[in-house]
Amino acid sequence: MLRYHSKTNQIKDQNDYEAMERNLTRVKPKYGAFDTETTGLHIIKDTPFLVQVGFISEPNKTIYVYLLDVQNKWSCRALRLFLDRATQFEKLIGHNVIFDLHMLHNIGFIYRADNITDTQFYIRYAHDALHFEEGGPRLSLKDYATHYIDPKAKNYEKKVKETRKLMAKIYNAKLSQALKTAGSSLKELMMYFKDPLFEVDDLPRNIRDIYITWRAELPLSIAARITSVVNTNDIPYNLVDKKVMHEYAHYDVVYTLEIFRSLQHIIEGRHQEIGLSIEEQLIYPLLEMERVGFNIDQEYLEQSRLRLKNYIKQQREVLYEVLGEHITIGQHAKIKELLRTLFNLNLASTGSDQLKLELTKLDNPDTAKVINLILELRTLEKWYSTYILRFQNELKRCNKLYPKINQVGTVSGRVSSDFQQFPKQAILDKDGNELFHPRKMITPTPGKKLVCIDYSQIELRIQAMYTILVGNPDINLCRAYMPYQMDPEDWSPVDVHGATTTEATGLKPGDPEFKRARAEIGKRVNFAKNYGAQLNRIKQMFPNKTHEECVRIDQAYYKAFPGIKSYHTYCAQRAQKYSNTENLFGVRYYNVSGHKLKNLLIQGSAAYLLKTKIIEIYHYLKLHNYDMKFQMQIHDELVFEYGETDDKAVQEIRAIMEDWEDSLIPIVADIEYSSTNWAEKGD
Repeated sequence: MLRYHSKTNQIKDQNDYEAMERNLTRVKPKYGAFDTETTGLHIIKDTPFLVQVGFISEPNKTIYVYLLDVQNKWSCRALRLFLDRATQFEKLIGHNVIFDLHMLHNIGFIYRADNITDTQFYIRYAHDALHFEEGGPRLSLKDYATHYIDPKAKNYEKKVKETRKLMAKIYNAKLSQALKTAGSSLKELMMYFKDPLFEVDDLPRNIRDIYITWRAELPLSIAARITSVVNTNDIPYNLVDKKVMHEYAHYDVVYTLEIFRSLQHIIEGRHQEIGLSIEEQLIYPLLEMERVGFNIDQEYLEQSRLRLKNYIKQQREVLYEVLGEHITIGQHAKIKELLRTLFNLNLASTGSDQLKLELTKLDNPDTAKVINLILELRTLEKWYSTYILRFQNELKRCNKLYPKINQVGTVSGRVSSDFQQFPKQAILDKDGNELFHPRKMITPTPGKKLVCIDYSQIELRIQAMYTILVGNPDINLCRAYMPYQMDPEDWSPVDVHGATTTEATGLKPGDPEFKRARAEIGKRVNFAKNYGAQLNRIKQMFPNKTHEECVRIDQAYYKAFPGIKSYHTYCAQRAQKYSNTENLFGVRYYNVSGHKLKNLLIQGSAAYLLKTKIIEIYHYLKLHNYDMKFQMQIHDELVFEYGETDDKAVQEIRAIMEDWEDSLIPIVADIEYSSTNWAEKGD
């Protein structure tokens, strides 16, 4: 239920401006909010056309909302007035606030007071540590507001969506009519676009000319977005009817303030102020990190596109020669039928996981060849569209990539980003030749270098620390990182991945297959078990292993590190007795199972260690006026761009990252540099 009334005001002239000023002076608000409606989602190139601001008047239970058209001089003055006054609020609130700060920055309004916050933080910390699929809340403004604040919250969004959908339909109808005159249709055109390798020049000439002419007549802001026909999301908000947009924009501010007020006391009641404070202090470091962006070698990217495209075509022809007809790798029903009729193979599904499992059972080389080709083409086409076409499309507007960071995307506290799953290895052809290495396209700015500072096995170190804290220190795990209970002169580090490998396979260091088994089994199992993996997950990871082999692999972790069992028992008992448990930084996880808790405490502690260090490093660089810039946080790694004069800063940053006063296990950060590209970083 909405707890406040709301009033909308549009600033058009001096009288509107002065009325807003009087209202701000009269109310002296504690809490205000802002939001932006923009020409698009690019954090550097797009700009707001409408900014909506508002504040609460508690005595009369009213939220005052002001709509500011940035083309109007009195609206711009009103925005400046609001931001100046907002520095005196207890909190200035946004939803996905970093994006809106980018938009303000892009039109010359830079807000830097330390009272900024985000309702996403409140949603995350006021609820149980569950993802949406497990019963947790959605983080999007309208989804959350609909469920908890106002059942009609999506009505206004729906009007905007319907307007954009109708506009797209009108543009596409014009194309459809033109195609009919040439004896073609929109459906026929879309068949071409379904192929990720397709380019407009590949169209038959009569269709191509019609399509190019139609596209040239579209508004530039739409033409720049589309990859085929016009979709609803290709219609920028600034082209939507103003009346519809104003109603929608008004309620964005209302719901932001309503959510904030509804969750404020829950945060206090759950004692989540520590986590909230860390997130708020991270806003400006992450904002500046996002604005740095990555330099891109576009020549290498285009060469890789051509190599990959030609190789995909080649492999498609090989598949055609075997099957006798052309298919696409997404035609699951057709693939199932062909495998049955040509190879007498009956499958429940032809998803990639099912095909990989089937490969482990096959002794027919022809069938294996077909399945391997299908799997290879699925990977190739995914890379082509995800890591080449998508990036090339983004680079049409500027010569850098600007990854977006989500600081509360996980319940553990881990930061996620566009580059989180960025491949570390190149994709190769069947002869082992490199087709494309995504990290090779990322290069330093001329005259600069990339430096990557990465925590070494931070999760396993925290796991070792937890075995000490629960009263049963794991000797092997502790001795991997320090001479625990022994003379330092006699100490040599335990190889944690090697120890698991030996227990799982019987192989020992020096055996011919040990190194490979360490990478394929020991290392993977250690991290999987740290994430809470159980036997069924181990079976999925090793589909070619027997049940008995998987049981041995699963048990190897505990045989190598028996003290971890005590930690897992602690988590199970803790979850049964208490509603919440703190990680090592005082952030609480509410109402989760013991199985989930054992991962959350380790992942969460590592996450908040890095978050606090980002804040510390950010202020260190500001204090000493270094030119060195944060570029990205990826897992446990921080990436910077720096000049030759910043060598001292690199060493100081490593010292900051390794300085954790409360740690019972030594923390180590490794440094790697590159003057060429991200893939070629080295000591």
